[in-house]
Amino acid sequence: MSDLEKRGRIVNRSDLATLCNVTLPTIDAWVRKGCPVVERGSKGQQYQFDCAAVIDWRVASAVEDAVSGLQTGDGKVSKDEAVRRRAVASAIVAEVEADEALKSVVSRFDAETVVADFCQALRSALSNAGSKIAGRVVQMTQPNEVRDLCEAEINRAFQAAESDLQERWADVDGEGDRSGDLDED
Repeated sequence: MSDLEKRGRIVNRSDLATLCNVTLPTIDAWVRKGCPVVERGSKGQQYQFDCAAVIDWRVASAVEDAVSGLQTGDGKVSKDEAVRRRAVASAIVAEVEADEALKSVVSRFDAETVVADFCQALRSALSNAGSKIAGRVVQMTQPNEVRDLCEAEINRAFQAAESDLQERWADVDGEGDRSGDLDED
């Protein structure tokens, strides 16, 4: 790919400020810090910038700013940064352990299992609703009767799945009935 093909849109200083949602003085500061310029402006001549090159420069600058102070001269993590990271990790572990001890969190595995079981129970109940509706709809003559029957069977399916969910959740939690924890409409 040639350099011409790699170039982005060429814009002036004002357009670049608008595209980057910054002020003109910010663009001037970027230029002083080494922002790539296609053509420098002068009296009557506007600056020209390659958008792609400016974005690449900004990304590289952001990475450099983020990493500065975190690494030693040889690219290794500094001792201070390692101590800070360890302290943050220890604080997170302590917070999770406290939440687990207070039973204010549920393991991801338990939650996924319970939700999967709920979906299976709902699917089963909805599948059964079809046969229940089919057997009774032949006797109905009014469309609103059919609608009401369908709504009732679907609601029954959701209630059965909710009851199953509450039982399974209580088993996971080990505290018995948790029906008060679920929204009831």
